[in-house]
Amino acid sequence: MIKRVTGEQLLAIGIILIGLVMAWQIGDIPEEAGYAGIGPRFFPSLVVAGLIVAGGALLMQRRHRNGPDTILSDGEDDTEQLEAEEAAARGEANWHMFIIASGSLIAHMALINLAGFTLAGTFLCFGICRALETRRPALDLLLSFLLALGLFHLFKTLGLNLPALLPGGVL
Repeated sequence: MIKRVTGEQLLAIGIILIGLVMAWQIGDIPEEAGYAGIGPRFFPSLVVAGLIVAGGALLMQRRHRNGPDTILSDGEDDTEQLEAEEAAARGEANWHMFIIASGSLIAHMALINLAGFTLAGTFLCFGICRALETRRPALDLLLSFLLALGLFHLFKTLGLNLPALLPGGVL
């Protein structure tokens, strides 16, 4: 009897390891280098926590889907059957969604200095909504704008300077 480690489990373990390595590296960031009251280690710490939680969630999701101890025999029939079931569960890749989401991210990076954080962020969020094929584009656009505007002012309050569309930093 062999326990088979799947690609999803390896990905989850890899994400957790990346988070742990980043956590170790955060100690090298000097505390006095910050711009604002929160310090330079705050956002990297949030990213580390997110990576570790996401990796753990992916690992637990995989464990609960197959049961705690999915054990296969050495026979090829079980392996082929499991691979066929996994392929059917994954479904086909949605390249249309991937292209729209990737294009939105690339456009955001290209536009952030030209159009400012708020409009570039609006475009990014709205592009992701379009990629996910939501049914209310007008509401998506409004919520994307409000989210980007709220983040802009949150970062401004924290003392982080982001590119603004209008002089004076309103948008």
